[in-house]
Amino acid sequence: MAGLKVLIVDDARFIRDLVKKIVTTGFPDSQADAAEDGEAGRKLMMNNSYDIILCDWEMPGMSGLELLQWARRQPAYQKVPFLMITSRGERDYVLKAVQSGVNDYIGKPFEPKQLIEKIKQWLARGGETSAAARRRAAEMLAAEPRAQKPAAQKPKGLAQIRLGSGSSRCAIKDITLQQVKVAVKREESLPSILEAAVVDIEQAAGGSMVQLNGFVRAIEAHEPKADSTFLNVEVRFVDNDPDKLDLLSRYIERMNKAG
Repeated sequence: MAGLKVLIVDDARFIRDLVKKIVTTGFPDSQADAAEDGEAGRKLMMNNSYDIILCDWEMPGMSGLELLQWARRQPAYQKVPFLMITSRGERDYVLKAVQSGVNDYIGKPFEPKQLIEKIKQWLARGGETSAAARRRAAEMLAAEPRAQKPAAQKPKGLAQIRLGSGSSRCAIKDITLQQVKVAVKREESLPSILEAAVVDIEQAAGGSMVQLNGFVRAIEAHEPKADSTFLNVEVRFVDNDPDKLDLLSRYIERMNKAG
């Protein structure tokens, strides 16, 4: 497809490089620009015109959803196909994206052929979204029960977190290619914000699957009380090792299928 201009927005360099390679291989005469976060993507969109946007959801600063919402307010991008490439597949995430005018979802990890087919499909159809679908998504979100106590979240897996103060076994509450949130038992010494951390993610049968380097991004009490027995610790990954990220992608895929 000659002259195709694609914008790729993802804070993981590994994913940006992978998607760019897939696009330029599948569409040899295309131009693929890449942005490391939503704000950088917005600036590129203001200064250029693109035929399709391929965007991650979770990014520091402006998220993929916020970039989508901004794009749909711009006359030049109201009908440009906008595809989310993300490991997020929860119902509310999907509904919010549909309500905001997303065209499609591509789950990580994905096959190159799948991405190329999605691009061809939406270039042929155009990016105009269904007003009925957006309205229905908004109604479903508004209908969510507010007073009902949420069910206990089932851990997505087990891991070990290593900090300067020592190591602790932990339960994985949420995980993406960019970060992990784990629940750890509160000890005498507490982790610190920005402290270096190593997360060893375990296979279902036990044993270390992959070691990921990162830093502590956030800490909160697991229970709404001062003497909470457990803490939720969010670790942001800093690894750009393709082998590690490939293993992590496969792990996330298995966890999503199991859930």
